[in-house]
Amino acid sequence: MGSFRAKAYTIVVTDERKLNRIGRWLRATVKPRSGWLEPALSVVFIFMVAVPVAPDPPNILNVRVALAREIVNHLRSELSIRSEVDIVLVKYHPLVFSVEPEDARKQRFRLSMEADFLLRLDDEELSAALAHEMGHVWIFTHFPFLHTEMLANTIGQRVVPRRSFERIYTKLWAYERTTGVPMDELLGPVGDDRVSP
Repeated sequence: MGSFRAKAYTIVVTDERKLNRIGRWLRATVKPRSGWLEPALSVVFIFMVAVPVAPDPPNILNVRVALAREIVNHLRSELSIRSEVDIVLVKYHPLVFSVEPEDARKQRFRLSMEADFLLRLDDEELSAALAHEMGHVWIFTHFPFLHTEMLANTIGQRVVPRRSFERIYTKLWAYERTTGVPMDELLGPVGDDRVSP
């Protein structure tokens, strides 16, 4: 058995320049008469490192953006908005969440979401933030309405409750380190039964 080990693990090098990195590693690691355990464990270790044991876990940002896409599609349906809305995750945006038309005919919109703020929102707050932005899309596609935060919120409140808007504004102001404005100026008076556009 001793001769088997010596022959099995002897590396013959004819040209030093042709050795690649793995060849040099094997030459340094595998020595004649070193036994079978060391080379076997080396091969096992290489395969453990090279072959993934399980697929990579989903990135939390990818999960949140996928949820945002689902919510936006639901809101488009509920608010009868035909325009497409592309979601873009950004590192920084002065408005934190924002929507703007991508074309002059307003058939496609870009909704930008600041990544750090997105990660701070629960599902209910995310729905309110997106309902507000979809309120702006509705205004863009229904001439001659004037863009105001209150009108965007009024449209958003058709599908998301007021308390969700109150929570998102409170969280936004804490995130921006501002005091904000009275909720009634953004959401209308509590219990306001006005007919919205």
